[in-house]
Amino acid sequence: MTGEDTPDAVPLFLVPRAVADAIRRHGRAVREITVRRTRNHQYSINVERGRP
Repeated sequence: MTGEDTPDAVPLFLVPRAVADAIRRHGRAVREITVRRTRNHQYSINVERGRP
């Protein structure tokens, strides 16, 4: 099963915590994490999952 999680934009100082939470939530199923700046120092974090 593959999938992608796209949470809401987070401010810069919360990016490390959001990434850590995604890794904690999906564990070894995480295939790729992409962080993109959206607007006003907000960042979108996309987590692509594969098989565990």
